[in-house]
Amino acid sequence: MTVSPNWSGKIDAKDANGTPTGLKINAGDKITIIAGGWVYYGREIWAIAFPDARMKDGSKLAKDAVLKARFSTSGKNYDIGRGVYQWVAPESGELILYVHDSSHSDNNGAFEGEVYLTENKTVAVTKKAQWRGHVAATNANWTSTDITVAKGDKIILVASGEAQYDSRGRKFGPDGDSQHPSAQTPDSTFVYSGAIAGQLVIKVGEHLHAIGSGGDPWEVPEDGKIALIFNDTNVATEYANNTGGYDVNIVVLNG
Repeated sequence: MTVSPNWSGKIDAKDANGTPTGLKINAGDKITIIAGGWVYYGREIWAIAFPDARMKDGSKLAKDAVLKARFSTSGKNYDIGRGVYQWVAPESGELILYVHDSSHSDNNGAFEGEVYLTENKTVAVTKKAQWRGHVAATNANWTSTDITVAKGDKIILVASGEAQYDSRGRKFGPDGDSQHPSAQTPDSTFVYSGAIAGQLVIKVGEHLHAIGSGGDPWEVPEDGKIALIFNDTNVATEYANNTGGYDVNIVVLNG
């Protein structure tokens, strides 16, 4: 089964009017939204946000979803954050996604989003499981999701966040450190030599995959449990001096 979004695109942080998806929604329709990425909500270097929350000095500010939705027929807004699964639309109208802020003129960047409508036969898939959690860059052990999948199931994963090897190192996201030598030559000392340093790696059974920030549906190649890890040299002491980590949202769909 092909899982294709009914809409995908960028949600510009500067646009106070939001991004129209062109999707006409009826109250009661079920909508799945997956979102990721980072934006600046001000001119300061620390003024960054991911869809769930604003950040300052490496910590989340008060919980208030930055990515929100509204419908063209009303001024009400609804929290979306990193995503919702089979959310029952509270009203009818065109679905609009936007970055919530008191002033948009000093913002920069865009979130990336995908919208799936279960009414569309090509995407009328059944949710098997969902998991949200954090993968710490300091954790030398695999982070278990306690989700068991079967060959052919599809995983939609969105990861965000920042990490670094120590307080003096470069900062990078779930796609890893593109300036590290492992981006040119695989490092056999890593947990997974097929991924670059700092990249988010997913394991199903014994199969490893460099999934990074995700976004595209990944078809599971074998049966097994899902686990995640920050890719680094396979020695616990090498993880101890890392900082940060990645927030991960996983939706598993039956194959």
